[in-house]
Amino acid sequence: MITSFFKTSKPIHYIIFSIVLMSLFFHQRIFVSDFESTLSNYLNEGACLLVVIASFFALIFIVTKNNLTQNNSFAALFFCLFVGVFPQILDYTPTLTANLFILLSLRRIVSLKNKVNIKKKILDATLWICLATLFDSFSIFFFAPLIIGLALYSVFEIKNILIPLFGIFAFVTLWVSFSFVVHDQLPNIYQYLPSLSFEVQDFILKKHTGFSLFITIVILFGIINYFLSGFLKNRLNRPSLVLLIFIIVISFWAFLCSHTESNELYVFVVAPLAILMANFSETTKFRWMNDLIIVSLFIVTALQIPFNIS
Repeated sequence: MITSFFKTSKPIHYIIFSIVLMSLFFHQRIFVSDFESTLSNYLNEGACLLVVIASFFALIFIVTKNNLTQNNSFAALFFCLFVGVFPQILDYTPTLTANLFILLSLRRIVSLKNKVNIKKKILDATLWICLATLFDSFSIFFFAPLIIGLALYSVFEIKNILIPLFGIFAFVTLWVSFSFVVHDQLPNIYQYLPSLSFEVQDFILKKHTGFSLFITIVILFGIINYFLSGFLKNRLNRPSLVLLIFIIVISFWAFLCSHTESNELYVFVVAPLAILMANFSETTKFRWMNDLIIVSLFIVTALQIPFNIS
């Protein structure tokens, strides 16, 4: 029943999803957090809400423009559900902003498959990732998907590989010049590099075992299903979906290796995982399983409101 409702994309779906995201945002940022009613806070929250909505529609644009799914609303549905399962990610404005820039870079990377304006797209993706790194240092991990994308889309040439290097150099030059002119000092580059931890106790004790287990199960479920059923059916989109899997793995690895005890880096997993699960909804022969997964996520999302499970 649920699968039938969302199997065809309709404008009303995106209106509903937008309302759901706004409701989750206001509940998490206004009612759960210690919000002070001041004009500056209202402006900040309004700007952050625009970032969340822009990220949602950036995902829709990536999916529809590059035909990563069929004409349905599953990707948007799973995006909202994954945010609803762990709404705590909405508390971190810099990471949400970085995620928007990463999605904009992903839009350019995935569009490499049509082999039009390749150099411009590589440069754009590089600059978006650089900009994201200013807001969250772990965004630097997404240079790996850019290089992997060049190989998957058969544009792995020396001249194309050099473009990200020149793009990084140009961005750093502009950033250093801006900081010197405005703040009269050079920026501390080290504060924009990720701090990694490979200690076993960090993996086990600080990463919320239940949360990590849930994400691991969903990731493995989506990847295994894709290789069992979608790998042969989605021949045209195979490089793009393989790229999404790389992004999911890299994002989750960054989450595990970070010193932070919060779940903020999970936001990088949401969009690519939503697309992967949308492909599961399209290809699975067991509709009851898809309905069961969606209903389960709905229930967990509903439980977040009264209990605020972290």
